[in-house]
Amino acid sequence: MISPGIGLILLAGGQSRRMGQDKALLSFAGEPMVKRLLRRLDFDGNSIVLISANQPEPYQKWGIPVVADDLPGAGPLAGIQAGLRRSPCTFNLVVACDLPFASAAVARRLSQVAEDGDYDAVVPVCDGRAHPLFSIYHRRLQGELDAFLQEGKRRVGDFLDRVQTRYVTESFPSQAFFNMNRPEDYRRAEAWEEE
Repeated sequence: MISPGIGLILLAGGQSRRMGQDKALLSFAGEPMVKRLLRRLDFDGNSIVLISANQPEPYQKWGIPVVADDLPGAGPLAGIQAGLRRSPCTFNLVVACDLPFASAAVARRLSQVAEDGDYDAVVPVCDGRAHPLFSIYHRRLQGELDAFLQEGKRRVGDFLDRVQTRYVTESFPSQAFFNMNRPEDYRRAEAWEEE
């Protein structure tokens, strides 16, 4: 189980243009992606869980608080900003809603690094690629995010260059970071799940 002091912010605010339907509500192996992520990441009923989305209605049936972006259309950083503003937790695991194999083991390792150091963000690196949408963010980043977004900037990597980011390169399972952007990604993930 993830440390009780770590919050979870699920990013569900994207427009899912390439997928053609809302990825957060997409049924995968018989359950909506939001519910699958909660189960896979092993967040219990005592943890703080928020969904960052600009349409709260579809999520009301689960009783999970939904926070809307201050700057709709500003990309994932706006969702992270909204979640950090609302979360009472010092550290928050931010996870994109389209990661069907998100791993609790990876989340635990990132939270351990965050709690043992003094970092603004803890980002896993797998196969030479950073994964900022399955990472830990410190709540104190709210002000930095406000300023960055007000400057009209949107790239997550550029923001991470401005703050104290700890990149964690370990033998993480690459499937944990597989994201479903298009229908063919969805079919590929379903095939993996069946195997």
